[in-house]
Amino acid sequence: MKRSTKYSKKDVYQIVNERIMSSLEKGIIPWKQPWSVMGLPKNYQSGKAYKGINLWLLLSCGHGKPYYLTFKQAESLGGKVKKGSKSIPIVYWNFVYQHKETGKKLTEQEARKLPKGLVDRRAFLKYYNVFNIADVECVDWELPETSSKQPFRPIKACEDLLERIPDLPAIKYNEAQAYYYPKKDYINMPEKELFRSEGHFYQTLFHELVHSTGHQKRLNRKELWGAADKDKSAYSKEELTAEMGASYLSNLCGIWEEAQQENFSAYIQHWLGQLKKDKKLLVESAAKAQKAVEYLTGGKD
Repeated sequence: MKRSTKYSKKDVYQIVNERIMSSLEKGIIPWKQPWSVMGLPKNYQSGKAYKGINLWLLLSCGHGKPYYLTFKQAESLGGKVKKGSKSIPIVYWNFVYQHKETGKKLTEQEARKLPKGLVDRRAFLKYYNVFNIADVECVDWELPETSSKQPFRPIKACEDLLERIPDLPAIKYNEAQAYYYPKKDYINMPEKELFRSEGHFYQTLFHELVHSTGHQKRLNRKELWGAADKDKSAYSKEELTAEMGASYLSNLCGIWEEAQQENFSAYIQHWLGQLKKDKKLLVESAAKAQKAVEYLTGGKD
């Protein structure tokens, strides 16, 4: 496996943009992730945290254990990358030095010995691939202790609400990402202990629960079913409905937190653009959010 490949600036930028945009389209905002128990994403071997765009690329993957290795680093530890595992690009800058008068290419050491006025330095992007340690077999990982994290303490008002919900979809904890999967009608959530607080957990769960009310056997919202492929504004409508509904439920349970306000604000710029195109968006989304809340609470608010 090649460690890195040369690409033009446009190609590498496109790779980065496509990955981040894909996450945003799934409702995952890397810089607004509410769960983290092991700190920032790091290279397992060096222990150094990734910086710049690499930080956001890795956060968008939602791995519970944020440690990464190159293919060769995994091999050096006696590990083996699992078949079918997907690599993640790590972007870095490379530089080319050239003598302005002679046109001769220079090494970095040669360039440093010359006056700056005689050296032309050009930067270009390159990348190499890494894998999360969950995708590497045959290694006994030595990870920092996280037992100091306080155990999750259920919030009674939230649990009472969950118990009353008719036809509650299954809630699974398969991966460190929050989403509703309409085709199989289940919600995936990160482990409860990964959230910064109990309130963050319930707020995130409420968002996905509102999405679940759009299922065909419940309120049958067209924005949740197939329309997104034909109409990109459908995703915005569904997200706005979920945000409004989750905010209502959070207030109802008394767990409104500043973090939810931050998450809510993350969508504002996108919504502004949609509002300019569709003056009915807010009114219609608010009505659908109200119906979702009434369904989840049995009309008891």
